[in-house]
Amino acid sequence: MEEPREARFWNFEEDFGISLLIPTLGTGSTRVAPDGDADDARALRDDARLLLDSRLPAETLRTVWRAAAAGQDPGPDVPGLLRQIVESAEHRIAREAAGPSPGDTFYVAPPMVTVDEPAMRKAVCAEVRAVSHRLTGPDVGAALERVAAEVDADLGFRLFLRVAKETPVTVSMERYDRYQTIGEAFGYPGWLVHDGLAVRWPRFDDVSLRRRFYGDFGFSLLAGVFHGDLWKHSYTVDEGIRRAVFDYAGPVPGSLAYALLGDALRLSRSPMSDDALTALWQAATGCGFAPQDEGAGTRQWLRRIAEVCVERLREIDPGFTVGAPAPGGAEELNAGLRELRETAPVLTRAVHDSPWYGATTSPWFGRSATVVPTLEQVVEQVDPDLGFRLLLRCVRAYDVLVTDEQYARWTALADRFGYGREHVADLADPHAER
Repeated sequence: MEEPREARFWNFEEDFGISLLIPTLGTGSTRVAPDGDADDARALRDDARLLLDSRLPAETLRTVWRAAAAGQDPGPDVPGLLRQIVESAEHRIAREAAGPSPGDTFYVAPPMVTVDEPAMRKAVCAEVRAVSHRLTGPDVGAALERVAAEVDADLGFRLFLRVAKETPVTVSMERYDRYQTIGEAFGYPGWLVHDGLAVRWPRFDDVSLRRRFYGDFGFSLLAGVFHGDLWKHSYTVDEGIRRAVFDYAGPVPGSLAYALLGDALRLSRSPMSDDALTALWQAATGCGFAPQDEGAGTRQWLRRIAEVCVERLREIDPGFTVGAPAPGGAEELNAGLRELRETAPVLTRAVHDSPWYGATTSPWFGRSATVVPTLEQVVEQVDPDLGFRLLLRCVRAYDVLVTDEQYARWTALADRFGYGREHVADLADPHAER
């Protein structure tokens, strides 16, 4: 096992190094280094040195380069091109080092990952071999395997991803998940694997796909987006809605929008009064945003959310039509009510004490009396799944401490509702940032 290495997501949010550069050079650009800072240049230099110092024949390097550049030939002297890249990257590093000192800065040590190089070489080579017959040219798969097996598994995997994206190769969701697992082992950001890769996704309305969500989703996620007032410094109201609608690396495209649409429809069509819906939104967001400030009632707000969701879903499926969300089950309803009623005293006290401790005129005193009855209405009249997620949202919003027994039950109930494995994980740590 090699020495721990710096996690790549610390410096990069997407592809980096020579796997990022090759397509640019392959289109005829005369630059031998991409725009960027010293970190970009170091990654590029290190990749180029690995290839230069390897014993791979020049023709093998040329084969990989050509495939990663969508067929653009770099010419016969790939080692010479790699030497130019190293020299250019060194110049950039030296220029930045000679620049003005930034002064004292707050520094946090980057996260580290320990890579089992032999195991990762085996894993990368297996994935290359599985799709080698679909890559352009009979020698591309073998050449990529040699990079992964004889040079560096990390570099080999990034070059393989670049070739798969440029070919392009369409992969199954299961294979995509394996690629993400390999990327996580190297400390990659999730977008490195995701961006540009053609995946054969299932349809977004399969309820089982919620297990792919990393954490919260739907209306409870949206409430978290607008919690407190700090969000106003980062994004607008419309941008906030889109945060709960548009996909990140992992979920099936459209599945987040479909989940939020179902919640919005259930609430807007429910027998809950407008006042109760407003109280629900205030409780879940900590009064972080009031639709009334924009001249809209809560049901108008819900329709606005639904419109954004439908717009997103029709980008994926132009024929998508809005139907009636499926109702929840009686067993889940009873379980949700039990958990809500057990948590009621401590949740009520937490709302009562927020955010102005001891202020006898605090409006939160009145709101504390309505939060639990409003959540009960959601569980009983709207959907027990949504009610449970909103209970968890309020627990996070008001820093309610969770006992070990509650955490165990909530984990089991979350699994019954089909949530992802990380949905309640933060509640196990009383010091976790929520």
